[in-house]
Amino acid sequence: MADLKPSSDAHLDPAAPPATPRKRRLSWLTVAILLGLAVNLALCVRRVGDDRRAVAFVGFSHINLLLLFGAIRRFELSPHGSPARGRARLAVWLLTTTLTAAFTWKIGAMLPLSLAIAVWIMAAATVLGGFYMLFLHGEK
Repeated sequence: MADLKPSSDAHLDPAAPPATPRKRRLSWLTVAILLGLAVNLALCVRRVGDDRRAVAFVGFSHINLLLLFGAIRRFELSPHGSPARGRARLAVWLLTTTLTAAFTWKIGAMLPLSLAIAVWIMAAATVLGGFYMLFLHGEK
């Protein structure tokens, strides 16, 4: 009986047009966003002055956000089902988790205990929901 599945070796077909490489250039909108983020970082550091904890928090948040943008870009550009896509997915989840935890820590310190607990529960639900959507739900 003949195999009715389409051949997955289409990229080996000499009659097929050559694959075009993906563009890796940043759009003007991306550059504008990154410049805005850099200006925001400079203004935040200037505003907090000598408070090293605040400078560390702002610096961590901005570096984390830049890494997150890069991981999202790698995720979008990698082919479906590839190991690179899985690694990028893990990086996206870890970076969003650390960003969520950092902001929850900062906000929780300013709230009464009952509200801080509620904020941590919401943050945990967000992290677990992201884990479910990225890893357990799959690419459906």
